[in-house]
Amino acid sequence: MSAAVPDELLQQVGARVRHYREALKLNQDDFADQAGMHRAYVGMIENGRKDLRLSTLYRLAGALQVDVRDLLP
Repeated sequence: MSAAVPDELLQQVGARVRHYREALKLNQDDFADQAGMHRAYVGMIENGRKDLRLSTLYRLAGALQVDVRDLLP
């Protein structure tokens, strides 16, 4: 059984990713390189337009130097 992730949740996670990225003073290009992702994909995540896999969430947390729980509302 699969349930859709509410858009509000995706937007909250994206806002947290952006917050921590900006706190590290990284632009999207540099952050995407550190996370091993394309800049456009990072942009979609930050704008709440991309549903994330758990492994992607862990990669983001690692690149942001935060615990994965910090990215969740």
